[in-house]
Amino acid sequence: MRGTLILTVWLLCATVLVGSAFAQRPSPGPFALHDGDRVVLVGDGLIERAQHYGSIELALTAHWPDRTVTFRNVGWSGDTVFGEARDHYTNPPTAFEHLIEQITTPRPTVIVFGYSGTLAYEGPEALPTFIEGYHQLLDTLAVTGAQCVLLSPIPHEQRASPRPEVERLNARLKQARDATAEIATARGCWFADLFTAMEDQYANMEVLYTTNGVHLNEAGYQVLAVLLEHALTAFAHPATLVIDVSSGRVEGGSLQGDLDQGDQAYRFALIPETLPTDDESGRHLRVAGLPEGTYTLRASGAALHTASAQAWSEGLLINHPAERAQVEALRRTILEKNQLYFRQYRPQNETYLVGFRKYEQGQNAAELAQLDPLIDEKENKIGRLRVPRVLVFTLTWE
Repeated sequence: MRGTLILTVWLLCATVLVGSAFAQRPSPGPFALHDGDRVVLVGDGLIERAQHYGSIELALTAHWPDRTVTFRNVGWSGDTVFGEARDHYTNPPTAFEHLIEQITTPRPTVIVFGYSGTLAYEGPEALPTFIEGYHQLLDTLAVTGAQCVLLSPIPHEQRASPRPEVERLNARLKQARDATAEIATARGCWFADLFTAMEDQYANMEVLYTTNGVHLNEAGYQVLAVLLEHALTAFAHPATLVIDVSSGRVEGGSLQGDLDQGDQAYRFALIPETLPTDDESGRHLRVAGLPEGTYTLRASGAALHTASAQAWSEGLLINHPAERAQVEALRRTILEKNQLYFRQYRPQNETYLVGFRKYEQGQNAAELAQLDPLIDEKENKIGRLRVPRVLVFTLTWE
């Protein structure tokens, strides 16, 4: 009861302190994550399901390999800006207070919001309530000082949807997108229009990106991660790595040691600046300064490509086996960390451990803290895996 009272007082003080000051906030500058940032992702099913694929976190982690950044996903399927999906817990605290507690517990410096997907199924009268509620949520969280990123909803994929009224649902989601953009502008937050970007993907590709028109599959989340990275940073993988064998000049990385030029082969070791997180696409490698002829690129004992000097100067898509294994290990570790954190912040018997029935099993709540060192171990492994490693190549003149 005392904890509930403290949380309630904190919420009231936060609202009084920030009031309607959002109108005076400046527009955000270029987006970047900094060393020590703690990113919390919150929202509806789009966010909750993202933790099972890891693509968004993978892209943002690899984008800044020299910075230690932690991610915590507290998304909840069907949730709204009022925290309505969390009302199972107890009352008090209210569902909204429960939402605020779960967002603030990781002490965020950056909060990524992914709300408004549920508005597709509600009438036009729901939009003003959504806007008012979003401002209330941002007002309450302003006391944290965290930078905020607002994501638009994504459209329903018509080819995969069993519902005949997809166009009507998407029209509502467009309104939600526009409303979210206006909120972001008013609050000085970053905004990512994922609706338009994903709509273009649905129209231009034959592959399905959702399982039922609504929920993204693995391919969908990989595409979404690339689009989000590009929306926030104006850059997205696959990265380009360039080496000029005539001068040893490298772009997008650095040369490790000396370039070894033999009679029939070039041997070189490169350290890229970043990992190519879309491991299906790999990265572009351009090799300039080659004499005319045909060359085969080998790495880790495997032949990757055979092409002319002209083709190599223009660039080819490659997958270095060691680099691809590193990216997959990084993704897998992110997923393992996410699973541990989910079990900690949202245990199946939450009401009995920390809720209004904790008098029955509350003594077992101490076990939740025992997950901390396991989560830290995964974070340390992520820190090691996000840093690009030396890639060794041999380019043989055929």
